[in-house]
Amino acid sequence: MTALARQGLRRWVYILPILHLCLCFVSYLGYLIPSLQNLGRIFPFILLADLPFSIVAYVLAWKYPALTAFWIFVGGTLWWYSLSRGAEFLFELFWNLH
Repeated sequence: MTALARQGLRRWVYILPILHLCLCFVSYLGYLIPSLQNLGRIFPFILLADLPFSIVAYVLAWKYPALTAFWIFVGGTLWWYSLSRGAEFLFELFWNLH
């Protein structure tokens, strides 16, 4: 595969982390702006989507809500980035075998 084609394949790795971060920001807009209150309902679904990683957030949420938000914003985005990188690794491994 050419270098240009490989670089194009690697760009998709950033889609899921950027989507996660954007959804986190949109959900917190619902908490900050009263007229967009319905957007705040997205955050529990983000926690469910991050579930293996967000178990820590469920434990921290009762006493430390700011730390929980930071954990989900930053850590959850890194979680999705690592999942995308793992999928890329498996795809390249499969691609090179055939």
